[in-house]
Amino acid sequence: MRALTTLTLDSTPYVAPAPFPVTSRDHVDLIGAPDAMRASYADISAIPVPEDTYRKSGNVSYRSVPYADLADATRSIFAEALDAAPLSESYATACNGQQMFGKIVFPWDETRGLAIALRSSYNRSIANQLAGGLNTYVCANGCFSGEAMVSLKHTLNVGDRLPAMIREMAERAATSTRAMAKRLDGWSDVEMGDDLFYAYLGILIGRGIVTPTIGNTARAYWKACRSGNLHDAHGTPTLASAFQAVTGGLQRVAPLRAFHSYGGVDHVTDGVAQSGGSMTGIPQFTLDIEEYQ
Repeated sequence: MRALTTLTLDSTPYVAPAPFPVTSRDHVDLIGAPDAMRASYADISAIPVPEDTYRKSGNVSYRSVPYADLADATRSIFAEALDAAPLSESYATACNGQQMFGKIVFPWDETRGLAIALRSSYNRSIANQLAGGLNTYVCANGCFSGEAMVSLKHTLNVGDRLPAMIREMAERAATSTRAMAKRLDGWSDVEMGDDLFYAYLGILIGRGIVTPTIGNTARAYWKACRSGNLHDAHGTPTLASAFQAVTGGLQRVAPLRAFHSYGGVDHVTDGVAQSGGSMTGIPQFTLDIEEYQ
């Protein structure tokens, strides 16, 4: 059993690393990251951790969290909250090991897994960040998204604050994921042909929830799925497939816009579902972001 050296986990039971994923979607993506390399848990554990840096006053100004500690805390806390062992985990490093990206997948239902993406750095370029949900994406090129995201800088009290942040996210995970699964199942009952999809996409672009570039990516995703050239499960002409097409495009959205984009797409999609497929009368979306200090 590995001892956690920097994070305070109290009585949380340690859970050992899971095996590599079987399917490619559960791996960290390496597209657009030429200097990135796939890594094992042992690989990220072996990377030297930088020493603390200090202000002139003698106070710590920057404290790195060892990659393995972040992975151990995430895996162990979520396993306890979900009462389930992880199915797989995948890692990648970039910038000669100074950036780390990971993805830990837990069982959810027969067709979907609850995935937790994580990333951090030893060169101050990335804070300690987690994203979770049924539509979670992490790429070594900097793309990072999910239905719920949290972030915490490398600060003096990170050892206490980061586990508390992960624990709070994990406690909410089952409820929020169950709600998302229920919405996706309900959206599967709402028929949506090509023209209605284009109208749906037009609302998202017109309201500034997604960019025209993301819209083009979503349209290409929709067409590829409908023609059987991508994901067959997303090829049925339903509102759920439309949502998957747009969130597939959002995998490339900048992290700064991810909260607004995912929240807005979810809001508009649910508005369409509540109106039985109508594109009129959908309320405006207002984003409230909870920030961790």
